[in-house]
Amino acid sequence: MSPGATFERVYLALKASIFSGELRPGEQLDPRALGEDLASSITPVRDALHRLVGERLVEAPRNDGFRVPLLSEASLRHLYGWNQELLALALRGPPAPSARSAPSEPAGMAELALAIAQRHPNPEIAFAVAQLNGRMAAVRAQEPALVSGIDAEMRQIRDSFEAGDAAALRRALATSHRRRLRIVPQLVEVLAGTQPA
Repeated sequence: MSPGATFERVYLALKASIFSGELRPGEQLDPRALGEDLASSITPVRDALHRLVGERLVEAPRNDGFRVPLLSEASLRHLYGWNQELLALALRGPPAPSARSAPSEPAGMAELALAIAQRHPNPEIAFAVAQLNGRMAAVRAQEPALVSGIDAEMRQIRDSFEAGDAAALRRALATSHRRRLRIVPQLVEVLAGTQPA
């Protein structure tokens, strides 16, 4: 296997482990141990971890090793707030000529947020939403257990988006945002492993 192919395989495997929550917030990431688990030498693992640091999916505090970022209540509230601001920005102005339609059901918030962002003619909004989706993947995986009626909520967002009803979509997104903010303490506990999922 070529060095580039090994790097890509290791990078994608680490990213998937972070998204799934297998690598938990605060967990130390030892490149040597990860290399053994991923059947790779240490160099592609370090390179992949550095790329993930650039994507803010991994951090290297004070250059003292690598770890999955810890989420505090404040930092999670900031992530939800940034998500809300990006979507509000995406809803301003006319849609791009190539704007995509809403994803077919069932769709989660990550897919809906990306579809909404891609309606805006500035592709940087969609890029920012895609990056934020990655940073919030483990969080969003826990939401269905803590938010009642999440399927109906996602359907309302999707239907408002598909109908082109910007006012209804803004209301549905604001309601969704408020509901997430109410469960931030529980989400932080679940992600830290101090509360059962």
